[in-house]
Amino acid sequence: MSLGCSQQEVIAAFSHPSRTIHHNLISDIARGVRYGDEAKYPVTKVPELLEFMFCGGWEKRLDWIDKSIWSWLDDPYLRFRYSYHPVGQGIFCSGFITRKGKDPYRWVFDCGTERGKSSTKNGDRVRREIMALASEQASPGSSGTRPRLDLVALSHFDEDHLSGMVDLLRTFSVDTFLLPYLSRWDSIVVALEEGAGAGSDLLGFLLDPSGFLRGIEGVEIERILMVPPTGEGPAAEPLPPPEDTDPDGSSSGFSEVVWKADPLKEYEDPNAIDDSLAGELQPSYGNVEVLRPGQVITVDRAWEFVPYNDASLAGLATIKFKSDAQDLAGQLLAAKTDAGRKAALDGLTTIYDAQFKTPRSKKISAERRNKISLFLYSGPIGDVELEWAAQYTLRHRLDPVRSSVPAEWLTSDRFGQIFTGDGYLKTAKQWQGFEGFYRPHGRLQRAGFFQVMHHGSRANWHSGIAAKLLPWASIFCSDPAGKLGHPDEPVLMDFAPHNPKQVDAFHGWSIRGAYRFRSNA
Repeated sequence: MSLGCSQQEVIAAFSHPSRTIHHNLISDIARGVRYGDEAKYPVTKVPELLEFMFCGGWEKRLDWIDKSIWSWLDDPYLRFRYSYHPVGQGIFCSGFITRKGKDPYRWVFDCGTERGKSSTKNGDRVRREIMALASEQASPGSSGTRPRLDLVALSHFDEDHLSGMVDLLRTFSVDTFLLPYLSRWDSIVVALEEGAGAGSDLLGFLLDPSGFLRGIEGVEIERILMVPPTGEGPAAEPLPPPEDTDPDGSSSGFSEVVWKADPLKEYEDPNAIDDSLAGELQPSYGNVEVLRPGQVITVDRAWEFVPYNDASLAGLATIKFKSDAQDLAGQLLAAKTDAGRKAALDGLTTIYDAQFKTPRSKKISAERRNKISLFLYSGPIGDVELEWAAQYTLRHRLDPVRSSVPAEWLTSDRFGQIFTGDGYLKTAKQWQGFEGFYRPHGRLQRAGFFQVMHHGSRANWHSGIAAKLLPWASIFCSDPAGKLGHPDEPVLMDFAPHNPKQVDAFHGWSIRGAYRFRSNA
C-alpha cells in the first residue's frame, strides 16, 4: 500500500538518535519481513493511532493524514477539532470535521482583536495565527495552492470581531460567508454606533456587504448567506432521523452541504418589509441568500451548524429616527465620494445622538452597539459517542502543550460547541428565546463547549446561567490585563465549577477528537 510518500521519507521520520526504531527495522517492516503475524501483533485501533500521531506533531500535516492514511484505514471514525486562537481581546475560532473519503470541512467563527494603542501589534498577532492556520493545508511538495475555508461566520460588526476578516479572506478562498441580516436602516444605525468613517472598510461593508467583499482584491467568496432575526418563529429544525445520519464513507471529494434559503432580492421585496429606503440603493445581490427561519446547515448528514439571531435585538432604527433621518440616509446611500458620505454621516450622527445618547454620556452604550450578535451551534448529528479526545493549550508562535481530557467526556455525545460572540443572555426574555431555539432536539444538551458571551462581561450575563448550561469547558476570549479587565469576576465565579479556559494574547485552547456512530460500535 502507498502512504503518499517514499520509503526514504518514512525512514527519515524515524531515524533519530532518541528512537529505538531504526531504519533497518523500518525497512524490514515495509517489506513484510517482520511483524506480519496479526495474532502476535494485532492491528492498532484507530483512536490509538490518532493519539500517537497527535502526540508526535503529525497534526501539522492534517491533509496529508486524511488523504494518505485514512484512504486505507477501514474504520467508522469521524475526526474533529475546535481551536480558540490566542489573539487577545477578540475572537478567532476555527475548526474542522472529516471522515474517510472526504476532504476536511473547515470553518472559522469571527476573526479580530481590539483596537487601541497596541492595534498594530494585535493585528500582527492575528495575521500570524491566520498564516499558521493556512499552513496546515500545505501538503508535502505542494506550492501555490490557495488554502480553503468552507464556512466563515461573522457574529456582528464590532472591530474586535471583524478587524482580521479582510486578512483572512485574502488568505483563504471561502465557500460560504455567514453573517446576521441587517436592513439598510439598521446598517446605517450600526455604522453610527461604531463611529464608522466615511472611507472606512466598516462603512463599505455595512452598506453593501456583498459589493464590499467582492470588491477586495484577492477575495474569493462563492456565496454570502445571511441569518434573519429568529423572532417568534420555530425552534431549529429537527435532526435527521437516525437511519439517515450514518454516512457510509463510500463517497469522496468535497462534502455534501445542505440548507434552505431564499435569494436576498426576494427577501427584500419592498412590498413585504417596512423599509422606506428600499429604493435608495440596490445592493450587489450577486449570490446572496437569506436562510429560512429555523433552518440549519448540514454537512454529510453527520455534522450541523445552527445559527440563531435574536429578533428582539433587531429593529435598531426607531420610527422617529427614520422620519427625521430619511433625507440624510438617502444621501449617504447615494453618495459617490468620501466627502459626500462624511457630510451625510455627520448629519445622521447629530440626529442619532440627540435621540439615543444620554446627556452625560460620551458614546452610545455597548449594549446598543452589540445588540445584533449571531449565535452559532456546531456539533454532530445522530446517535454518536466520543471515542478519543485530547485538549491542547495553544501558545502563540510556540508548539501546543497536550493534556488528557476527563474520563467522563469519553463515550458521551456532548462535544458540540456554542459560539455566542457578544450576544446577550442577561434577561429572562433573552434566555428563554435562546433556550427555546436550542433546547428542542437536544442541541443545548450536546453543547459541551461554550464560548462565554462578550469576553465574560457581566452586562451580557445573568447569575446562574452556567448551572443551566453545564458546559464541559467554558471559554473566555479576553484580555484580563486590558483596560476592561474581562472576564468580570462574577461571571468567572459563576463558570468556575465548569472548567473555565482563558484565551488571551498568549494562550489559546483546542480540543481534538474522534467519534463514531453507535450503530458502528
